Amino acid sequence: YLEVLANSDDKDSRRPRWWFGGLASTVVAVIVAPFDLIKTHMQTQKRKKSMLKTAAKVIRLRGIFGFYDGFPAAALRQMFATSLRFTLYNLGKDFQVLDNRLGVKIALASMAGTAGSAIAIPLDVINVRMQTDMKSSDLEGRKYKCLSDALIRIPREEGWKGLYNGGFACVLKSAIGTIGQIAIYDHIKGQIQAHYDMDDNIKLHITSSVMSSIIDSILTQPFDVLKTLMMNARPGQYPNMLHAVHFMMRFGVLSPYRGLMPALARKVPATIMMYVIYEQLRLKMGILEIDE
Repeated sequence: YLEVLANSDDKDSRRPRWWFGGLASTVVAVIVAPFDLIKTHMQTQKRKKSMLKTAAKVIRLRGIFGFYDGFPAAALRQMFATSLRFTLYNLGKDFQVLDNRLGVKIALASMAGTAGSAIAIPLDVINVRMQTDMKSSDLEGRKYKCLSDALIRIPREEGWKGLYNGGFACVLKSAIGTIGQIAIYDHIKGQIQAHYDMDDNIKLHITSSVMSSIIDSILTQPFDVLKTLMMNARPGQYPNMLHAVHFMMRFGVLSPYRGLMPALARKVPATIMMYVIYEQLRLKMGILEIDE
């Protein structure tokens, strides 16, 4: 009985519940939505504008609340897709598919990211389009009234394929992003614990999340730009992905990294906040494993 009681207080042994990742990422999405919208605008603009000028234009066109255009779709995407990515990755650990080799973690994370992204492509398309709609005139803009309006109009006006514009780029970006966000975080956290004997606490979570978020941003930015361009495109604008890549390179060799600064300004604090929330949920409300 004393052994069971002792184990019940061992917070490090707690495993996350399936909804922890989705809840943590959705809470963070509320805070970082303005940076996400600015990043999207910078990726789709035809003339170069700085992050500050892009933000000023958003305020001029839509006011402060314009930074939350498309947010309901983004929130739903975080709740469903991120929950699935974390759940699949943790299932691999539960069934001992995962060991300490980085290559195994990368493979598992890429599969989890692919599955999570595949179900959320329509929400991603709607989010991108509603974020950029303010830049179009009343005649050329899609002007979706809300999430449900977009879900009805896109299939009606463009066919069901319209909901999956840029789907391949989205899945590829998510697969690579999950490697950076989950596998790299998990590996860095484990290495720090192993080599520096650090406790499973906020200091460890912040250190690991900062390092993983920078790696994640650098790896995924070109795919994020490509995804945004294709999702925001009108029917026939890009006959195939090569045309979108050609347009993406319009500003030179660094074009794939347009919007990197707002992406970093968003991703680094977002990843820190997400993992602090996620890990605190795990330590305080996670599933407790009791050794028999």
